[in-house]
Amino acid sequence: MKVTIIKPYGFCLGVENVIKQINDIINKHQNEKIYCLGQIVHNDKVIQNLIQKGVTFLYGDKKQEILKLRSGVVVFSAHGSDESLVNMAKEKGLITYDFACPFVKKEFQIIKDKIKEGYSVIYIGIKNHEETIAALSISDKITFVETIDDVKKLNIVNDKIMVINQTTLSIIKLQAIFDAIKEKYPNVLIIDEICNSTRLRQSFLLDLDNSVDGVIVIGDKTSNNTKSLYLTAVNKGFDTIMIDDVKQLNDSWLKDKSNINILSGASTPKEIVDDVYEYINKKYN
Repeated sequence: MKVTIIKPYGFCLGVENVIKQINDIINKHQNEKIYCLGQIVHNDKVIQNLIQKGVTFLYGDKKQEILKLRSGVVVFSAHGSDESLVNMAKEKGLITYDFACPFVKKEFQIIKDKIKEGYSVIYIGIKNHEETIAALSISDKITFVETIDDVKKLNIVNDKIMVINQTTLSIIKLQAIFDAIKEKYPNVLIIDEICNSTRLRQSFLLDLDNSVDGVIVIGDKTSNNTKSLYLTAVNKGFDTIMIDDVKQLNDSWLKDKSNINILSGASTPKEIVDDVYEYINKKYN
């Protein structure tokens, strides 16, 4: 059985930086309680490791969670946050760290700049995803779109329209929505903000030929870039499974395969991918 790990794999640069920084914070603030608002990254194994190191994760309404805190360190996730919440934490005297991914920060700055220039902004994202929530908090002049059906309902009269997107979407699905918006508003300014890691991983998958008879996508089910990888593989017609780790591998799925490719989400630890690769090679080769 041929088994190939598609690169890049392991943490993307943004997630790698977040993990390093929060470990630095744990060492720096040993006498302070450390709180993360929501999942700092979308991988349960990473979260559980940080919990073991004493980090507390707060999953309720973020504003209410901040209001309840009297002291300590508050960490905002890599997916971006409502700036008013970050400022609220600072005003309360909490030690505050905003770990928004550089690609997300760039996307948010583009939105702010275009609104100042008089543009109406269409934002394509996943409803209730942290990045989408943060983006929509920037201004009430942003119109949210998730599907082509949403595009059909748009009624924007401004001559200046800009469309931008969540960084971890499926590039195929995104292009279809871009095309629908372009058809409705021919003069729209389209700014594609899929991050490099997401684009690379999906592009490699799209370039795979039909000699591949099985695709394994490894990552947490809360990770949108992982789900986008899985859906891309399925839509291309590959026999595809999505797993968290080696324990979820199904031998009945593996036994008839001859050429397997392994892909992983941007928040999946490298060692989890290596474990899957080594298990298959040891058992079937």
